[in-house]
Amino acid sequence: MTSLELGIALAELRGKIEGSYLKKFYDLGSGAFRFLFHGKSGNVIVYCRLGATFNETSLVEEAGQATNFAIAMRRRIEDSKVVSLLQHSSDRITVIEVQAKGQVHRIVIEMFAKGNLVLSDSEGRIELCYKIASYKDREVRPKEMYVFPPSNSVGLDALTPVAINRILEDVATGGGRMIAGLSKHLNIGPIYLEEIITSAGLDPKAQLEGGDVQALGIAVDSFAKRARTPQPVVYTGADGSVLDYSVIALKKYEGASILHCESLNEALDRANAAQRARPVPEPSASRELEELGASIAKQRQLVDEFNRNSEAGAACGRTIFQRMGEINALVSRIRELKKPTLEELREEFPQLSVTEINLKDRKVTVDI
Repeated sequence: MTSLELGIALAELRGKIEGSYLKKFYDLGSGAFRFLFHGKSGNVIVYCRLGATFNETSLVEEAGQATNFAIAMRRRIEDSKVVSLLQHSSDRITVIEVQAKGQVHRIVIEMFAKGNLVLSDSEGRIELCYKIASYKDREVRPKEMYVFPPSNSVGLDALTPVAINRILEDVATGGGRMIAGLSKHLNIGPIYLEEIITSAGLDPKAQLEGGDVQALGIAVDSFAKRARTPQPVVYTGADGSVLDYSVIALKKYEGASILHCESLNEALDRANAAQRARPVPEPSASRELEELGASIAKQRQLVDEFNRNSEAGAACGRTIFQRMGEINALVSRIRELKKPTLEELREEFPQLSVTEINLKDRKVTVDI
């Protein structure tokens, strides 16, 4: 789930959830959760899976026996009133502020890779966390102050002509691949970045030249205007299976069967329904890329192969395929630098979690 999609999903939910009461919280296992809110319009059920989705749902699967984490959460937040539902800093982070027995709590849901669900008090001190995690600039564990991950993301509302020009000037002077440069400023996801760049008639893997800045600026502005009035769609295959979804129709899927949805929450629910019918596999700590120079076409073939073999494999292939623009940009940059350091790659590609580089074995490990 991209930050763009999360922001739209939360905007659709805000009127239903703010002012309602959080009645139930379920830990479904493997980073999946369910919230039951009750307000003037009745019950609203929200399904959350870290890194994948946060959406209103009509599907209620068996929760099983309550986990220790679920029990601890319920003691603190059940029957609390929802004060606000926000997206933090145009990033992939949901913040639900609730009030119970005169105390304010914040539920922070990190929707990126290695994401987390954290409950903090009114001062920001962590009371509970789904996973204890340690990063170079912050610690996520009980009794520590919760610190939001750093982000330079610019939201759609802030994409004025002046802001767009400033971003593109930085991309043009910074060198490197266009999609990697844009991703430092527009944290909207590679599928939408590719849509912007290709609609300007440019190559996402190429470097932005001065003569192309105007065309790309027009494409960014046009996309932002379209995305501000989303028209969510779900793409389906010949057998009716869901291939993907997006907030607006994308040229990438021209020719595919399209199902128009009334809301992004509906599109997300349809897209996740098949996978939710089975247990959600625990994400691995990292995925090794066996072919660093694999092309987009190769990934299409891999997705098809996975689809034939297993839906679990298809989910992995789809994730890799969606991130191939960024991964190919990373591979090309490694070849240019010849002897890059891990710090250099992390600084240039903050949207990718580069966990290891082994020049001797010609292997790079990226957590996606």
